[in-house]
Amino acid sequence: MSRAVAPAPATDHESALADLADAIMHAARLIRSWDQAAETVVPLSTVEAAVLEYVDRHPGCRPSDVARELRMRTSNFSAALRVLEKQEFVERSDDPSDRRTANLVVTALAKRNIDVIRSRRAALLAAALGDDRSRIDGARELLDQLRNRE
Repeated sequence: MSRAVAPAPATDHESALADLADAIMHAARLIRSWDQAAETVVPLSTVEAAVLEYVDRHPGCRPSDVARELRMRTSNFSAALRVLEKQEFVERSDDPSDRRTANLVVTALAKRNIDVIRSRRAALLAAALGDDRSRIDGARELLDQLRNRE
C-alpha cells in the first residue's frame, strides 16, 4: 500500500504567488457577477463571454484560431459560437482567401452589450483603484503577461 507524499511546505514566495492567484480568481468572479447584474446586458456563460470578447478584440478571426487561442475544446467552442450566432452577437462571413473557412465579427447588438459591460467594469475598478494610472497600468501589464504566456 503506497502513501501519498505530503507536499513540501511552501516558501514565502510560493505562498505569495498562490495568494495572488487566489485574488485574481476572486476578482474574476466579482467582475463576472457585476457583468451579469446589468439589466441591459444579455447574460452569457463564461465560455460564450470569452469567445465574444476574443472576437471583439480580433475582428475577422477564424473559428479555429479562437478555439486554439482560448484553449477550448472544439465541441465547447462550437456550442458557444452557435449560441452567439443565435443571439445575433457574432456573424460569419466567407474568408476571401479560403472559402472553406469563415471569418468572425461581432454585430452592432453585441458591440452595445460589450460597451455596457466595459463601462460597468471600468466603474467597478475605478472604485477600487481610483485614478492612479501607474497601478492600473502595472496590474494590466501583469495580467497581459499571464494571458500571453504560452
